[in-house]
Amino acid sequence: MKTLLVLPVLTMISIAIYSCIRLFFFFTADYGFWDKLFAIFLILGEAYMIIHALGFMINVFKIDRQKAAPPAKIPEGSHPSVAVVVAAKHEPKEVLERTFTTLASMDYPDFNLYLLDGSTDEKYIQQDKDISRRYHVTYLHPSQFHGAKAGIINFFLQYSEEKYMAVFDADQNPMPDFLKKVVAVAEQDENIAFVQTPQFYSNLAVSPIAKGSALQQAVFYESICEGKNTSNAMFCCGTNVLFRISALEKVGGFVETSITEDFATSVKLHTEGFRSVYYNHANVFGLAPESLSAYFKQQYRWSAGTVGVLKELLSRFSKDPGSLTLGQWWEYFLSSTYYFVGWAFFLLVICPPVYLIFDLPSYFISPKVYILTFMPYFVLTLFVFYGIMKKRKYHISEVYNGIILASVSYPILMQAVTMSLLGKKITFNVTPKGKTRKIPFLKLWPWTVMLIINVIAVCVGIFKFHNNPYAIGVNMLWCVYHIFILSHVYYLNHLNTNNKRYSI
Repeated sequence: MKTLLVLPVLTMISIAIYSCIRLFFFFTADYGFWDKLFAIFLILGEAYMIIHALGFMINVFKIDRQKAAPPAKIPEGSHPSVAVVVAAKHEPKEVLERTFTTLASMDYPDFNLYLLDGSTDEKYIQQDKDISRRYHVTYLHPSQFHGAKAGIINFFLQYSEEKYMAVFDADQNPMPDFLKKVVAVAEQDENIAFVQTPQFYSNLAVSPIAKGSALQQAVFYESICEGKNTSNAMFCCGTNVLFRISALEKVGGFVETSITEDFATSVKLHTEGFRSVYYNHANVFGLAPESLSAYFKQQYRWSAGTVGVLKELLSRFSKDPGSLTLGQWWEYFLSSTYYFVGWAFFLLVICPPVYLIFDLPSYFISPKVYILTFMPYFVLTLFVFYGIMKKRKYHISEVYNGIILASVSYPILMQAVTMSLLGKKITFNVTPKGKTRKIPFLKLWPWTVMLIINVIAVCVGIFKFHNNPYAIGVNMLWCVYHIFILSHVYYLNHLNTNNKRYSI
């Protein structure tokens, strides 16, 4: 049995053991009100991390057991028609030109190019019309539509006569054989609603932010998506995807009430009994966010939209739990709760300072039990994660950038999740390309305040160290670790910006 098949099993066992021990001490400890409150905060943060670590391990276990399917082929002379659409709004000229150059070069006998223009600025409208003429692209600019990207695609579906629709973001550049590969997969089963493919970023050398974003995409597309595919729970990621138009029409088109219309539409298709396929072979290259402000804007939109779908999922589960399989519910639960990681990270960051400054919670698990239960879970999880990344040829510097970038985004995720849960309407905004504005220092107050709290906690811990060296020492180490992580926000904020003001 392969090492990477054994490690996930051992990790899942260690997760179960640590969870049981934590719950046992939580319920048996002699807590007062404030002790109990902060003990609950800590265990909630840990529970979130444990559940998602377990989900990742299950996916790793499933994909390591999975055998690769032979590549599909379309018989000569029977290639179905494909509409290749790019939905754009106020996109830079050079980005669109590069995209249509690669799209026009695809090696497929029957496809038509469409530019669905949602621009409101006359300068961009004229620019997009000129590009469409030069590249022989059908240009569509509806006078009225709702639901941003979803609305303009639904407008197009009213007039499309093709069998399939391939959707690309304005910065995505597919390889010439993209359509041949994904159409062949879709043709294997009339019940396949869409074929999702991965995306890779081509601008990694621009900044650590772009490199960190690429690592996060790699974890998602090269591990998590393959696991979801085994449960028929792969959802559409909005670009580099091929849709069967008849399936979309059956569910009424894209969901227009969500800013993550791709995710919400996937739920509709799966609950109607359609299949999805993740095809991890057709290379498409796009542009990663190059600055912290652009990255935050992207994460805010994704997190707010995804949590919005969570509410719909819970409602649907309460009304019709049989509409999805158990495996699909589990995968959708993990996906729709992922962005709660901001709140989980906040709880884990704030609890060590609270213990050091206020002695809450007053009860601390014994050193031997902590070492024997937490360390195996922690170390094995890291081994599996780094093992997967190494197996896929990623370097430690890329992993480092990805972890740092994900960690410093926690206030943005907290805000987006909270606004979405409260029902605040979030507008769709395209992620900025290239250099963008630096976030003013005062706007970084959540990170500054948290850093100051952790520094104060370390100072207090030094004076209290003799009272309980083990408990105080462990919490001081966590504070130092969090100080190291959070301090990166100031460095990242200065990378690849034009020093103009930016508001988040």
